Amino acid sequence: MKPIKLIISAFGPYAGLMPEIHFGQFEERGLFLISGDTGAGKTTIFDAICFALYGTTSGTYRDTKNLRSEYAKPNVESYVDFYFSHQGKEYHVKRHPEYERPKQRGDGTIIEKEKATFFAEGELPIEGIKQVNNAVMELLHIDDKQFKQIAMIAQGEFWDLLNAKTDQRTEILRTIFMTDGYKNIEFKLKDRMNNTKKQKEKMEESIVQYFNDVKTDETDQIYEELIELQSRAKQLGQTWNLDETLEIIKKIIKKDEIKQQDIKNYLDQAEDKYNKNKEVLARAEINNKIIERLNNLEKERKELDEQAKEITNLEELLGNQKAATHDVNPEYVAWYNKLREITSTKDNITYKTQKKSEVELLVKETTDKLENLEKLRPELEKLNIFINKIDEEKEKYQKRIELTEKLDLLKKAKETIKNEESDLILREEKLNNKILELNQIISDKKNQPSELQRVQIKVRDLKNLRDKIEDVLEKQLKERERRRNHLMTCQNAFQVAFVKYESANADRIKGEKLFESSRAGIIAINLIEGDKCPVCGSTHHPELAQLPNDSISEDEYENLKAKELEAQEAKTTANTEAEKAKIALEQYEENMRVEILDCLENDIVSIEFEGKNLEELVLSLKNLKAVVDNEIITNAKLQKEIEKDCILLKNSEKSLEEASGVIKEKLEADKMQLQQKKIFIDEDITASTATLNTLKNLSYENWEKASIEKEKAEKRKNNISLSLDNSMKEKTKADQDLAGISAAIKTLESTLQIQQNDVKTLKLKLEKKLEEKKFLNVEEMLKFVVSEEELLETEKKINSYKQAVVTNNKQLLQAKEDAEGKKIVDVEALKEVCKSQDEKVRNLRNIYNMISNRISNNKEKHKNILDQRDDLEKARKEHNICTKLYNLVKGTTGNGKITLEQYIQAAGFDGIIAAANRRLQPMSDGQYELYRKEDAVGKKSNNFLDLEVLDNYTGHRRPVGNLSGGESFKASLSLALGLSDTVSTNLGGVQMDALFIDEGFGTLDRKSIDNAMEILINLSGKNKLVGVISHREELIENISQQICVKKTKEGSQLVVDTGL
Repeated sequence: MKPIKLIISAFGPYAGLMPEIHFGQFEERGLFLISGDTGAGKTTIFDAICFALYGTTSGTYRDTKNLRSEYAKPNVESYVDFYFSHQGKEYHVKRHPEYERPKQRGDGTIIEKEKATFFAEGELPIEGIKQVNNAVMELLHIDDKQFKQIAMIAQGEFWDLLNAKTDQRTEILRTIFMTDGYKNIEFKLKDRMNNTKKQKEKMEESIVQYFNDVKTDETDQIYEELIELQSRAKQLGQTWNLDETLEIIKKIIKKDEIKQQDIKNYLDQAEDKYNKNKEVLARAEINNKIIERLNNLEKERKELDEQAKEITNLEELLGNQKAATHDVNPEYVAWYNKLREITSTKDNITYKTQKKSEVELLVKETTDKLENLEKLRPELEKLNIFINKIDEEKEKYQKRIELTEKLDLLKKAKETIKNEESDLILREEKLNNKILELNQIISDKKNQPSELQRVQIKVRDLKNLRDKIEDVLEKQLKERERRRNHLMTCQNAFQVAFVKYESANADRIKGEKLFESSRAGIIAINLIEGDKCPVCGSTHHPELAQLPNDSISEDEYENLKAKELEAQEAKTTANTEAEKAKIALEQYEENMRVEILDCLENDIVSIEFEGKNLEELVLSLKNLKAVVDNEIITNAKLQKEIEKDCILLKNSEKSLEEASGVIKEKLEADKMQLQQKKIFIDEDITASTATLNTLKNLSYENWEKASIEKEKAEKRKNNISLSLDNSMKEKTKADQDLAGISAAIKTLESTLQIQQNDVKTLKLKLEKKLEEKKFLNVEEMLKFVVSEEELLETEKKINSYKQAVVTNNKQLLQAKEDAEGKKIVDVEALKEVCKSQDEKVRNLRNIYNMISNRISNNKEKHKNILDQRDDLEKARKEHNICTKLYNLVKGTTGNGKITLEQYIQAAGFDGIIAAANRRLQPMSDGQYELYRKEDAVGKKSNNFLDLEVLDNYTGHRRPVGNLSGGESFKASLSLALGLSDTVSTNLGGVQMDALFIDEGFGTLDRKSIDNAMEILINLSGKNKLVGVISHREELIENISQQICVKKTKEGSQLVVDTGL
């Protein structure tokens, strides 16, 4: 980073906008001086650069809350605008401090909040304090504290730079030497170590699980040994000896295989004996079944013999039933049916004869009726002529009605036109009145839109103010209370830690006294006659020192010291946390105060708040909220009323436009159309009256009377025509019915003669069949007539019996042959024997299967453990390597406690010290050299970057804090220059092409100043800009490029002198 330009306005002692400082003017020589009166504002130039970049000042003792110039006028803005280049690209940061200024309108003051903007070449600006701070940090790779140590040595902080602790230097060196990677190696190795440990433990858990799944016979001697090993493995979470584990599994498998073979032999023998007894039982059961079958067949033969007589009678009955049903009964049915046909034919002839007489009478009646109706035909012709005439006049009747109705309508229309003419006159008067009324409304409401806009803006501003007030009252008050409680908790924790520290400190002091008084007794405990005393060297010990009654050991004393240190650290931590909480609360309350004042300072509602504390301001804010809420309601009502007026205005303007244009034009058009309509109606009345006069000479007065007469004539005509038609149809039908009945009687008489001949023949056939089948008469024959189903059932029963007899004879003969020489055997005893042997076989088979499953399970577990042995060994080896590497990088091996990153930083810091010594030796005439504490390594990792100084005159080293003021300045300046050299040449993440030194030269003699000047001149140039603040005459005389600051009553002024 190299400065280009600095603009200061109303900042520090500078009252207004100062002349721009162009650092490019100093590039030729590189070294420039800032001189001036004490308190004029020399350091403020460096403060402005640091404030622009980070929002802080160059010195830790400077406050950023009061950076606005007290000389500044109210209308002058306070800000710093810093331009600089970095890695070939230009940037500038503009930052406004927070300050209080008088209001431009009215009384009182207003708080201007801090603002910041970051501009990068070719990119969009970044706004916001946090965003700008992050952008600067990301660009320069250092924070404000690191910037002050690398690029700026502030007034009074030379000693701090020289005596900075390891923790402070570590952050700077991590950025300069980019040692994050070494720190990441530590994290990655730790992750790798943890992962390999998990992998190893997972394999060990898996192997333990496999081993715990191994099974053996609980009665075996090896069972207790297995249970003990499994229990130990489960407790430890690992197997300590895989070979021993695998060996015991192999031993268990071997024993089970021997047992399995013995059980197999017993099982084979038992199965062989069981199968033989099963065969004997099967033969006995077959023997008993043969004898039982013979007995059943003999019993069946006896039952068949008893049924023989019944079957003979059934065969005789079946013969009679077949003869009656199949041979005789059909002849009987034919003869009987023919007798019924003859009776039916006779009844039909009698009915037809009676019907013929009735039809002959009807023929005579219809003939007489038709002759009488034929006399009405002349009347029918006259009726047709009358009806046709009325039909011809129908259209004329209709035309006369239409013309009459039309004339009535035209007369009514003429009256309507007169009314419409009156309405048009009235409409015209109303339209003119409406136009006057709308013009008046528009004139009255024309200013309401602008008034609405004013009220809307006021309501919006009131609501925004209310939102800000609610944010303070609802959110920030709660957060303030939470921070108060947190502070109280931290303060209570500090009190507790302080009490514990006091107690631990008292215990340590007491222990120290006891330990000192007991030291001689402790040495004498292990002292043997003849050995040298570690105190006096004597080998003769006539009287050994005794331990006092109340004594402690060295370990106990060290333990008390450790407890005191732990309590002290806890107290310090608690105190720091309490301070942080207090500062955070105060800052938050200050921010709240600013927010509340911002709310109270408004142009909408005026409330007095001057000189009030925060609680009173909160109360004032609550009162303000009530006022604002009331104002919002009042203005909202007013807004609604004005909105209604605006709507009325808009509608009135629209209505006026319509009334003056479209509506008025329509009124004129309606008047013209009404006049034309009146002329058309008069012409139509004249024409319709003339046509109506030609339609007066018709048969009847109107169509209603004509249609009534026509309807009567048509009704008479239809009645005569219908009577003639019906009479002719009735006579024709009567003639046809008489002819049909006569023909039917002749046919029936012929049929009756044939039927009588047939019945005689059928009777002779029936008598012949009765005699042939040996039936005495028809009644006897009908007793044997049955259905076909009954015949089939009887025949089936006879056939089944005969088949059963044949089957029984055949089976009985075979059964006697099979049972010859056989007797019944007792099979129950044989079954009991087989059952007992079957149970024994099942038990042996279960034992065999159990041992087989156990062998299979144990072999599988043995294989699984064997498969994972190599992987486990590999995982253990990898874990051991990662652990050793991690401990090495972490610095926990042996006595050394320095990490790999710290080792790299120490090596880099040695280079910075070497560069610093190249400056320090000339300035101190070769007396002093800086060294890093070599005894720090291996003892405490938190001081390995601490410094000490070698005095070449005495040959002794001592802490840098013991140097005098002038010596400290020389050492600090040398260290700063060495650090600057390293940053400029190193390829790390920081590039700093400027160095600023504030005072410190006042402690140097003339020779030291000359040496320092020579070093600074050699350091500066086109690639390095060095700025020095001092009032020493030697520097003013020797540095030609200067910024001179002058103090006046109106504020400080500055003048740039390039020395040309």
